[in-house]
Amino acid sequence: MAKKRAFGEGTIYENKKRDRWEGQFSYLDSATGKTKRKLITGRTQKQVSVKGKKFLQDIENGLLPDADKITIWQWLDCWLIDYIKPNVRTKSFEKYESCLNNYIRPTIGHIGITKIKAPDIQRVFNDMLASGGKAKTGLSTSTVRATRRYLSMAFSKAVQVGILAKNVVQVTDAPRLVKEEIRPLTEEQATILLQTAKEGEYFYWGVKQRRKSSEGNEYHKAMAYMVVSLALSTGMRLGEVFGLKWKDIDFPNNTLNVQRALVSSNTKGMIFEDPKTKGSKRRILVTVSTKEALERYQKEQKWFADFLGDKFDNEEKLLFTNLWGKPVDTSNFTTRYFKKMLMQAELDKEFSFHDLRHTHATLLLRQGINIKVISERLGHSTVAMTLDTYSHLMPDMQETAVKALEGMFDIE
Repeated sequence: MAKKRAFGEGTIYENKKRDRWEGQFSYLDSATGKTKRKLITGRTQKQVSVKGKKFLQDIENGLLPDADKITIWQWLDCWLIDYIKPNVRTKSFEKYESCLNNYIRPTIGHIGITKIKAPDIQRVFNDMLASGGKAKTGLSTSTVRATRRYLSMAFSKAVQVGILAKNVVQVTDAPRLVKEEIRPLTEEQATILLQTAKEGEYFYWGVKQRRKSSEGNEYHKAMAYMVVSLALSTGMRLGEVFGLKWKDIDFPNNTLNVQRALVSSNTKGMIFEDPKTKGSKRRILVTVSTKEALERYQKEQKWFADFLGDKFDNEEKLLFTNLWGKPVDTSNFTTRYFKKMLMQAELDKEFSFHDLRHTHATLLLRQGINIKVISERLGHSTVAMTLDTYSHLMPDMQETAVKALEGMFDIE
């Protein structure tokens, strides 16, 4: 006979032809209510017996019978599509997908999800820190922590649905977060940047643009100046600035309402999304000079739209558009125009557009503005976030507090 029933084990057999032991273990499929059988193999009778008992125990504990056939990437792919994509913004989903696709799939994605051990995952995180990235010089701690967080979320869901008994990612060590240095501009640097945005020659003129008249050049420059002005005077994020529509501007009350953000999607191009957090939807009071600048810019946009006629199609009624009235590619704006603006202003090219937001907050802090007001203007979810981000830039705050106390009390 090809198979010999093992003594004392009614469901375990020796398969001499394949030189192994095999066992058929019956279990109740919770999905169908029917009894099914699972083939388990091993080099010895005892090994099959131990594996079989573990399998039955896992089924009793709620694990799926075929979980051992699922690879890490198969589960991550399912988790991303079924559990993450329907519940997060497009840009956020792409960040999840990018981290896992770049750092988990090529390293441990092929391994069975029930077979991976915590030390194997820890080595992935360590390698990312030491030699990750295109230059092999190591990735930032924030990138590693984000990847670990996404992987742990996926493994926790795998536990909930019965694929895993426990989340082994939770016992790995997250690297200590090293915060990137905040780089605000000084008041003098901000003034120089604004002057350059208004009067400088920093536009890229490709073949199509060279065919446009000087009117297009003037409109584009007016747009760029207003973008930088708003970022500095309101602390708005890049996507929030380019997501503004004229209906969001309340001229009589000197306010603007942040209702959406324009973001770049890898699959959909430029799209509108809700702002980053719930608190990001906000009302911002602007200065009289900012309101007046917006009124002048509105007239310039209308003049240019009339000049182009049907070719200018601003159906979204956006504040800031390209030469055809369409949403601006924010990535192109920062790389082609903002960086050149910095160079012409002789400012450090490492400054980013987001640093204008930091500049707004820092200048207000140095003027002694209440931190809660600053937090509200920035759209932070909590005041604690604002303090955590900017308080280290205020080494003289203690001295200011002591000076305020002087003379309050007569202490002898």
